[in-house]
Order: sequence, then C-alpha cells, then structure tokens
Amino acid sequence: MPMSNIPIKTTIEIEIMRRNGQKLAKFMEILKNMIRPGLDVWVLEQKFIDLCLENKVIPACKGYAPGGLAPFPTGLCLSINDQSVHCYPVKGTILKDGDIVNIDTVIMDLGLHVDSAFACGVGSISKENRSLLKASEDALYTAIDKIRSGIKIGLLSETMEMSVKKCGYNVLQEYAGHGIGRQMHEIPEIPCFGNSNFGPIIKDGMVLAVESLVCEKNSRLVHNSVWVTKTADGGNFVQFEHTVLVTKNGYEILTKI
Repeated sequence: MPMSNIPIKTTIEIEIMRRNGQKLAKFMEILKNMIRPGLDVWVLEQKFIDLCLENKVIPACKGYAPGGLAPFPTGLCLSINDQSVHCYPVKGTILKDGDIVNIDTVIMDLGLHVDSAFACGVGSISKENRSLLKASEDALYTAIDKIRSGIKIGLLSETMEMSVKKCGYNVLQEYAGHGIGRQMHEIPEIPCFGNSNFGPIIKDGMVLAVESLVCEKNSRLVHNSVWVTKTADGGNFVQFEHTVLVTKNGYEILTKI
C-alpha cells in the first residue's frame, strides 16, 4: 500500500475506536493495580480475558498469526526485566520484588483495533529501574506531543530517540510503532529512531500506535522463538504505548482515561 494511502478514519470509525480505547485504558489500569510480588502472571492473563468477555470485545493478540507465523498463544504480551517484545505470560511465572514488568495488548470490537502498553515496577525497585521507567514513559509523551497534521513521521522518531539517549539509554531498531484501525498493524511504520525530515506526512484522521521501546543497555536482541525476544546483554527493557488520533489541532490519546 503506497504511503499516500495511509487510512484516514471516518467519524464513525473514530467514535468506535474512542470507545474501544476507553475500555482498554480501564483494563490496563485494573491489570496494573494487580501487579505485586508473588503474583503468578497467569492471573493477569485470566483477568484480561475475563474483562474482554465481560465487555464483549475480542483479545486480538490471541491467535494472531501474520504471514503464516505460529499463532500467538495469549491475549497479553508480557515481559519481565530483560525479556523484550512479544513475550507472553506463562503459568507458574512468579513476579518478584524489584522486577520490571511490561504489558502490551490489543482489543478489537466492530472491526476496529486499539493498542496500548505500560511498564511498572514490582514492589520496591532500584533507583536505576525507576530512571529507566521514567525515561521510556517521558519519551512516549514527548513524541506524542509533537503530533499534528502536516508533520512527518520522522519527527516523532527523532524526538523519541533524542529523549531516550539524553538519559543514557537506547531504543530498539528491530521493532516499531505503526498505524492501526481495521488491521492491528497498518502503515505507516513509526520507528523509535530517525530523522525529522523523513517519513510520510501525517494527516487529520489518521490513527497511530506510538511506542517507546527502550533498552537499558545495547539494543541488540536475541530471538528465542518466533515470538519471544530478550536483550542480548541482559539489560532491562521498558515499553509504553498509546493509540493516538491525529486531529486538526493536534492529537487525542484514545487509550488514556
């Protein structure tokens, strides 16, 4: 699909995505409040699936199989410490005091997707981990705050990279944010690094899943399976993400209460 064909959402589609975004925001708040030392991560997966059933939305990650890949096994992506993108909860994995946990997921209703992620510390975490969490979250919101009709995607990428690197960390280069709507992953791709002069121009009515994918140390990953990744050097990984509507005067975060 040419970049000129980046989907522009209709008024009806935007309203559906807005409702879906509010549901997902509430789900994430519930999951975040459950996180504590001693918790089996499978409890988070079960709670998320229950929330989807109660609210009549589809947990879109579960069974996702792009390009003939093995279907993704769970509704949540969940990673701990040096685990990176697309890891998933495994029954019997217990959260420990001092861990960092990332939760990333997508829901779909009436044919439209929304995507969000957060990271948080488990119990009492180190000063270094608090700094890493703040750097990733700040990078996301600093990039989102640049969104307006007429800018190039590269401005978001450059802003995110600069925000992270000034704190002494690195961004992933193998994975990126993306457009979202009828498909979980649509164009344009939104890397966490780049140049403000590059990339397609964003326009009013586009919806973007903006992700800050931050590594404590080197950004090189080890791929343990078709889905599971971890940092090669054992540094921690932190992710934050929101689904964002481009408006005439700026933006609207759809996955934030």
